[in-house]
Amino acid sequence: MQLDRMTKAIIGDLNSGLVSYGGVLVPRKMKVTFSDTEGVPGNRKPSITLQFEVGEDRLKCVSVVLTASKDTQDIRSTILREINVDALAIEAFETVALERKADGSNEVRPARLEVGRAAAKKLADNVNQLTAEELMHIGFHYSNPANSKSPTQAVWKALGYGSRHTAIRRIQAARDKGWVLSREATPEETLQHFEEVKRRMEQNG
Repeated sequence: MQLDRMTKAIIGDLNSGLVSYGGVLVPRKMKVTFSDTEGVPGNRKPSITLQFEVGEDRLKCVSVVLTASKDTQDIRSTILREINVDALAIEAFETVALERKADGSNEVRPARLEVGRAAAKKLADNVNQLTAEELMHIGFHYSNPANSKSPTQAVWKALGYGSRHTAIRRIQAARDKGWVLSREATPEETLQHFEEVKRRMEQNG
């Protein structure tokens, strides 16, 4: 993705550590910057910095910063509409991705574009790719009356997610697909739902 008249740079923060995913290694943190060095002072576009992180099972944008100065235009909604965060996330990942020169080797090289792009798309889409089995287990543990005091904690620990934040996102995904009831559900409704999920799990062996 390119913004008119702006210079783009993609930088991986090697000091943040490397994450292995989809056959590639990437810095845990990376950023994309846009700067206008060609425009007339006073009419240049504001600079833009997007920060991305690879965490557990997702590629996420953690900040977008636009900076205006005496040499730039004011920040307007038009420039915000030009920023495609999802496309930049994938581009940043595939640009800084590394792959080992050989299996078991400690030497790395820039990953082939198709390899980095495939891993980036898989990571970006991962939260939407929950299996029916995982959704069912989320529904089971969240709805279990024995876990009523802390259902999120129960899902987090039972399914081995790396953080509470991941558990919350997965629970919401399960709720969107009907495996977890709304927060307004009564105890009786939740119990009935639990029994239904339990029955379906038993049927699936």
